[in-house]
Amino acid sequence: MSPRRLLLVEDDATLRRVLARELAAFGFAVAAYPSAEEALAALGDAQPEVALVDLRLPGMDGLTLLQRLRATDPDLQVVVLTGHGAVPDAVQAMRLGAHDFVTKPTSLEVIEQTLRRALETRALVLDNRRWRRLAASEEDPAGILGESPAIQELRGLVERVAGSDTNVLIQGENGTGKELVARSIHLRSARRDGPFVVLNCGAIPEALLESELFGHERGAFTGADKRRLGLFEASDGGTLFLDEIGELPVAVQPALLRALQFREIRPVGSDRLRTVDVRLVAATNRDLHAEIAAGRFREDLYYRIAALTLEVPPLRARRGDVPILAAAILARVCLASGRRIELAPDAVAALQQHEWPGNVRELENALTRLCVFAPGDTIHAAEVERLVVQRARRTAPGSLPTLDLEELERLAVLESLRRHGGDKKAAAAELGVSLKTLYNKLARYGAPPS
Repeated sequence: MSPRRLLLVEDDATLRRVLARELAAFGFAVAAYPSAEEALAALGDAQPEVALVDLRLPGMDGLTLLQRLRATDPDLQVVVLTGHGAVPDAVQAMRLGAHDFVTKPTSLEVIEQTLRRALETRALVLDNRRWRRLAASEEDPAGILGESPAIQELRGLVERVAGSDTNVLIQGENGTGKELVARSIHLRSARRDGPFVVLNCGAIPEALLESELFGHERGAFTGADKRRLGLFEASDGGTLFLDEIGELPVAVQPALLRALQFREIRPVGSDRLRTVDVRLVAATNRDLHAEIAAGRFREDLYYRIAALTLEVPPLRARRGDVPILAAAILARVCLASGRRIELAPDAVAALQQHEWPGNVRELENALTRLCVFAPGDTIHAAEVERLVVQRARRTAPGSLPTLDLEELERLAVLESLRRHGGDKKAAAAELGVSLKTLYNKLARYGAPPS
């Protein structure tokens, strides 16, 4: 992480030198000045994120400097230094927009912690403004890029769905951007000022999932040494996004159904119900109708979560969007890496021709790889072929591991048996051979025939 830019204004030369040295050791990039006038003159070059200003300065005093700094950059967080006898001045500084004040003398640790809190406040202010701006923007707030008919239709559906407060199910292949669609719905909805909480249902052990969703009381189970807020309560007034909801264990589904139906939850170990106001947005890459038929997903829960459904198209169905997506992703990758690199037209054409089984996520990984390993400042089709297309051929599911026909036959037989759970009659039917022939092949491979 790059050093955080700090403006230090202190007329005492010894204190200024000590503070500059020690705060630099804490990881700040310090620009130190003895007067308000010199600090203001250097403000354009320093571009500080946080300022530490003594209130007692020669010439222009600290309160006037504070006002000038805040007028120039309203997001600049200013911490003022004051003596014990000048606390009223510090209070006045707070009224004028100072983040906090520190009385002299004090420890360096206190000053550092106060500055860190000021930086956290700045980050929160900037993030809040950015999300509000995006939510109000005519551009899609969550970055659903593209001009293909499929994406234009999706954006229109998101706009309409966001105006409702009904639960939504987002379907689509892995890597298509289902979470981006969920965020877009939230940021365009009446709940935009509330929390957006995410849970991947497949990433939490079944034993902990109910506690994760609904919270638990202290002592509810071994290791529950304090009360914990569940994600339903954490998203109260906002949106709860359950990714990979098809992975939700059957044992947890009734509790989720009740929470959605009655807007009530019961934390693990509690005897009291709690009311929550949450909109659910769920996503899956599974066929939930097939999961219902197999007994792995409750039909009544499906109809509760899928009042509104959206389908996110795979990237291969909107190849015209690849240049737009590639340009945006490459710009972000270059910004993070510090490189300036561009895509040649033949590289863009090569990217458009690729199948992208991993969708936008695969495209992001590919452009990161190209940015790192491309030898020059321009990526050409040859690099796309070597670093993307050939690599995809080597790692694609179902790609041939060998050209030896006998070995391929052995692999096909064993794969068919695996798919049918060892049922040799079903495997033989799928392979188009008699049961006796299958047994003979298994004996030749050294596999037990029974």
